Order: sequence, then C-alpha cells, then structure tokens
Amino acid sequence: MIWLGIVCISFISSCFQKLEKSAGLISFLGLGYLAGTPNMLYDPDAFVYLQNYNSGTDYFETGYNWVTKLFEPSVDYQTFRLYSSLFIFFLMFLAVLLMTKHVSSIALVYAIAMFPVDKAQTRNVMAAVFVLFGAVVLLKLGKRGILPSLLVIFIGFFFHSLALYFLLLPLLWLFKGFIEKHFSAITTCLIVVAFIFEILGSTSIAPLLVQLLGKFANRANVAENVSTLYAGGQPFSQWFVSFAVTMMIILTVQFLRRQYPNNMRSYYQMILCSSILWSAALILMTLSIDYIRILRIVTYFYFIYIVNVTSNQKSTDRLIGVTISIGSAVVLMFVGLWVYGFSGDQIRAIFGFI
Repeated sequence: MIWLGIVCISFISSCFQKLEKSAGLISFLGLGYLAGTPNMLYDPDAFVYLQNYNSGTDYFETGYNWVTKLFEPSVDYQTFRLYSSLFIFFLMFLAVLLMTKHVSSIALVYAIAMFPVDKAQTRNVMAAVFVLFGAVVLLKLGKRGILPSLLVIFIGFFFHSLALYFLLLPLLWLFKGFIEKHFSAITTCLIVVAFIFEILGSTSIAPLLVQLLGKFANRANVAENVSTLYAGGQPFSQWFVSFAVTMMIILTVQFLRRQYPNNMRSYYQMILCSSILWSAALILMTLSIDYIRILRIVTYFYFIYIVNVTSNQKSTDRLIGVTISIGSAVVLMFVGLWVYGFSGDQIRAIFGFI
C-alpha cells in the first residue's frame, strides 16, 4: 500500500506541477523506507546481507564492508538497513533535485521502472547515487568537472564494482560534441558488435574481464563471479528484449530532440553519452543478463531528459511527456521483473503487499 501511495502522490504532483519538490522528497523517503524494511522470507539478497552483517565478513566491496563494521557493534541489521536506505534515498533526492525541479516526476518513474529491482540490490543503489552526483558535476561545470566527476564516481566503486564502468562517462563527456554529431554511427557499430558476439559466442570476453577486475576490482570475489556466475550467457530472447529497450530509448530521445531542438542541450548530451555506455554494455549482456544493472542507471538520465524537455511546454506537450515517461517506466518494470525471474510472492513482497 505504501508503494501505491507513493505512485499516487508523485503522479498527482507531476500532473498538476504542484509541490513537486516536497512530493518528490516524501516519495523518495517512502521508497527508502520500503527498501529498508525488506520481507526476509521473499528477499534472498536481504538475507545474505543480514548474514554478512552479523558475521562481519569482507564479502562485499571495501566501502560497504567498512560502513557495516562501523555500525555492527551498536545497531542490529534491521536498524542499519532502514537508516542507511533512508539516507541513500535522501541523497538520491538531492542528486535529482540538482538536475531537475520536477522531482516528483522522477520519483514517479523511478518507483515504477527501477525500484522493483533496486529494492533488493542495496549496493547497486549506493553506486547509482554516486554516478548521479558525478553527472551533476559534469552538467554544472562542463569539461572543468571531468576530474571531480571521476573522483565522485570512483567513490561509488567502493560500494559496488559496477561504478567502475561508469568512470567512462566523464571520459565520454570530453567528446560530447563529437558524440552528438556521430551518435547514430557509434551506437550502430556497438550494437552490431554486440549482436555478433551474441550469435557467435562471447567466451573471449570473460577472460579479459576476469583479468581486468582481478587487478582493479574492489571486491575479493568479483573476478571469480565473472568467470563463473556471469559467464554462462543467457537466452537470446533476453538479449533481444534488452536490445529492443535500447532502441526504445534511442528513438524516444531522438523524437523529443526533433520536437524541441533548442531545449536542454546539456541533458541531451548526457543521455547520448550514457546511451553509448549502455549500447556498449549490450556486449557484456552476451555474458550475463545481470549486466542489465547498467541500464537501470542509464535510465535516470533518460527520464530526466524527458521531464526537463516536456514539463515546461504547453499542456498537450506535457501530456505527451507524462505518457512517454509512464509508458517507458512500465515497460522497464516488466522487463526487470521478467529477466530476474521473480516469483509472484516475491513481486508482491517488492510492492509491500505481503
């Protein structure tokens, strides 16, 4: 019921463009509460976090391990999970607020599109927040923000190794003009390469990743996971659906750019740079569907661009923006639930119905 309440509050606020910051704050904190109070019976990841918190192991990245060891002597895991989730989602609110004043609109699409999977993947959300702040630095400072952005995103690497991949975002920002001009050619090449690996096999990629992560990874067993858990490939149907989502994002962004060619160029360049990262990640998706985590971070910039471009237009254009945003969010929600294979009880637990 809390999740439904969050969706309703943020939807009403975004439609009437009233109390958008307040409704956004309430919505993000509500999502933080839901993430901080998982149903242990239907959330196996939460049980793993609980076991490692109580045993004090160094199973995860060093930053997360350090934080848990700091709090473990004084608070139980349930308390730690709740307050850390509230804090992380408050930071997410701040990062979104720095990129758009229409915070409730982003809270709405996040609650639908990304939260159902993010709820279980605590460290992924932590890393995503640092990536968002890194993007804020780029948007506010331009090329002068590249080094600070690299530093901010690198801190996220201490909470999830996925942030290592997003260190490429500030580097791509260096060439944002070139990417804007040649975006179609770049993404086409990347997608074709990914398709070839998907059809012919990607066994040559895994050893390269293992070697790279063995040198730079922040988690002791991440290279082992790549060589075992994340190197078995996945059905072509899952890769194809990911490709279809990629095309949805690219075509939607290009449609909005043609409709509003002079609006929000820096945010347009940000979604182009992040879309390049996602198109390249389709190559990694030939190894494992779990790399779809990258897409969940990229879609922040997708929705922020849509909201920023359409929310200040006439009512008909705002309605188009709301329709595109919610439609995309629903698609992404079903894709996320499908690829991870959640059971009916797990889905109900995610939304707080059991």
